[in-house]
Amino acid sequence: MDAHEDTPRIQILSVSDTGRRRRWTDDEKIRIVEESRRDGVTLAEVARRHEISRSMLYDWRYRHKLGLLGAPAAFMRLVPMDGGPRPDVVPPLPAPQPPAMTIDLGDRYRITIPAGFDMETAARLLNGLVVGR
Repeated sequence: MDAHEDTPRIQILSVSDTGRRRRWTDDEKIRIVEESRRDGVTLAEVARRHEISRSMLYDWRYRHKLGLLGAPAAFMRLVPMDGGPRPDVVPPLPAPQPPAMTIDLGDRYRITIPAGFDMETAARLLNGLVVGR
Protein backbone atom coordinates (compact mmCIF):
# COMPACT_ATOMS: atom_id res chain seq x y z
CA MET A 1 0.00 0.00 0.00
CA ASP A 2 1.39 3.39 -0.96
CA ALA A 3 1.69 5.89 1.90
CA HIS A 4 0.80 8.76 -0.46
CA GLU A 5 -2.39 7.15 -1.68
CA ASP A 6 -4.60 8.89 0.91
CA THR A 7 -2.87 12.27 0.66
CA PRO A 8 -5.17 14.87 -0.89
CA ARG A 9 -3.69 16.44 -4.00
CA ILE A 10 -4.39 19.83 -5.42
CA GLN A 11 -3.34 20.56 -8.95
CA ILE A 12 -3.60 24.05 -10.37
CA LEU A 13 -3.76 24.28 -14.12
CA SER A 14 -3.24 27.57 -15.85
CA VAL A 15 -4.75 28.03 -19.27
CA SER A 16 -3.37 31.07 -21.00
CA ASP A 17 -3.86 30.05 -24.60
CA THR A 18 -6.19 32.53 -26.25
CA GLY A 19 -5.74 31.15 -29.73
CA ARG A 20 -3.14 33.75 -30.65
CA ARG A 21 0.59 33.47 -30.36
CA ARG A 22 2.45 36.07 -28.36
CA ARG A 23 4.99 38.06 -30.36
CA TRP A 24 8.04 39.26 -28.48
CA THR A 25 10.16 42.16 -29.67
CA ASP A 26 13.93 41.73 -29.68
CA ASP A 27 14.19 44.23 -26.81
CA GLU A 28 11.76 42.15 -24.71
CA LYS A 29 13.67 38.96 -25.52
CA ILE A 30 16.98 40.57 -24.51
CA ARG A 31 15.48 41.81 -21.25
CA ILE A 32 14.15 38.31 -20.43
CA VAL A 33 17.49 36.69 -21.38
CA GLU A 34 19.39 39.11 -19.14
CA GLU A 35 16.92 38.42 -16.33
CA SER A 36 17.56 34.67 -16.74
CA ARG A 37 21.31 35.19 -16.24
CA ARG A 38 21.03 36.94 -12.88
CA ASP A 39 22.42 35.23 -9.79
CA GLY A 40 19.91 33.26 -7.73
CA VAL A 41 17.35 32.98 -10.54
CA THR A 42 16.58 29.73 -12.31
CA LEU A 43 15.79 29.52 -15.97
CA ALA A 44 12.54 27.69 -15.17
CA GLU A 45 11.39 30.53 -12.89
CA VAL A 46 11.98 33.15 -15.56
CA ALA A 47 10.27 31.07 -18.25
CA ARG A 48 7.26 30.47 -16.01
CA ARG A 49 7.03 34.15 -15.01
CA HIS A 50 6.92 35.23 -18.66
CA GLU A 51 4.75 32.28 -19.77
CA ILE A 52 7.25 30.93 -22.27
CA SER A 53 8.76 27.48 -22.56
CA ARG A 54 12.21 26.74 -21.22
CA SER A 55 13.28 25.58 -24.68
CA MET A 56 12.27 28.97 -26.14
CA LEU A 57 14.31 30.73 -23.46
CA TYR A 58 17.29 28.46 -24.18
CA ASP A 59 16.95 29.37 -27.88
CA TRP A 60 16.81 33.10 -27.10
CA ARG A 61 19.88 32.80 -24.85
CA TYR A 62 21.80 30.97 -27.61
CA ARG A 63 20.80 33.52 -30.25
CA HIS A 64 21.71 36.37 -27.88
CA LYS A 65 25.13 34.79 -27.27
CA LEU A 66 25.74 34.72 -31.04
CA GLY A 67 24.62 38.34 -31.37
CA LEU A 68 21.51 37.47 -33.37
CA LEU A 69 19.01 39.18 -31.07
CA GLY A 70 18.56 42.88 -31.59
CA ALA A 71 21.93 43.24 -33.22
CA PRO A 72 21.96 46.07 -35.70
CA ALA A 73 24.05 45.62 -38.78
CA ALA A 74 27.65 46.41 -37.95
CA PHE A 75 29.37 48.94 -40.19
CA MET A 76 33.00 49.99 -40.24
CA ARG A 77 34.51 53.20 -41.40
CA LEU A 78 37.08 52.58 -44.14
CA VAL A 79 40.07 54.85 -44.23
CA PRO A 80 42.31 54.61 -47.31
CA MET A 81 45.98 54.12 -46.53
CA ASP A 82 48.82 55.93 -48.26
CA GLY A 83 49.48 54.42 -51.65
CA GLY A 84 46.03 52.85 -51.76
CA PRO A 85 43.32 53.68 -54.28
CA ARG A 86 42.00 57.21 -54.23
CA PRO A 87 38.53 57.59 -52.67
CA ASP A 88 37.16 59.20 -55.85
CA VAL A 89 38.17 56.18 -57.96
CA VAL A 90 35.80 53.27 -57.51
CA PRO A 91 37.22 49.90 -58.60
CA PRO A 92 34.97 47.86 -60.88
CA LEU A 93 32.87 45.14 -59.29
CA PRO A 94 33.90 41.57 -60.06
CA ALA A 95 31.79 39.79 -62.65
CA PRO A 96 28.84 38.00 -61.01
CA GLN A 97 29.28 34.25 -60.79
CA PRO A 98 26.48 32.12 -62.22
CA PRO A 99 24.52 30.19 -59.58
CA ALA A 100 25.83 26.71 -58.88
CA MET A 101 25.39 23.84 -56.46
CA THR A 102 28.53 22.67 -54.66
CA ILE A 103 28.73 19.23 -53.07
CA ASP A 104 31.60 18.30 -50.76
CA LEU A 105 32.45 14.60 -50.72
CA GLY A 106 34.69 14.17 -47.72
CA ASP A 107 37.87 16.19 -47.35
CA ARG A 108 39.31 15.45 -50.78
CA TYR A 109 36.55 15.96 -53.36
CA ARG A 110 34.25 18.84 -54.27
CA ILE A 111 31.79 18.81 -57.16
CA THR A 112 30.33 22.06 -58.50
CA ILE A 113 27.29 21.74 -60.75
CA PRO A 114 26.26 24.87 -62.69
CA ALA A 115 22.61 25.96 -62.54
CA GLY A 116 21.86 25.07 -66.17
CA PHE A 117 23.28 21.53 -65.94
CA ASP A 118 20.90 18.60 -66.51
CA MET A 119 20.03 17.37 -62.99
CA GLU A 120 19.24 13.81 -64.14
CA THR A 121 22.76 13.53 -65.52
CA ALA A 122 24.14 15.01 -62.29
CA ALA A 123 22.18 12.44 -60.26
CA ARG A 124 23.57 9.58 -62.39
CA LEU A 125 27.07 10.96 -61.98
CA LEU A 126 26.71 11.23 -58.20
CA ASN A 127 25.17 7.75 -57.93
CA GLY A 128 28.11 6.37 -59.92
CA LEU A 129 30.56 8.03 -57.56
CA VAL A 130 28.85 6.60 -54.49
CA VAL A 131 28.52 3.09 -55.96
CA GLY A 132 32.10 3.15 -57.29
CA ARG A 133 33.63 3.72 -53.84
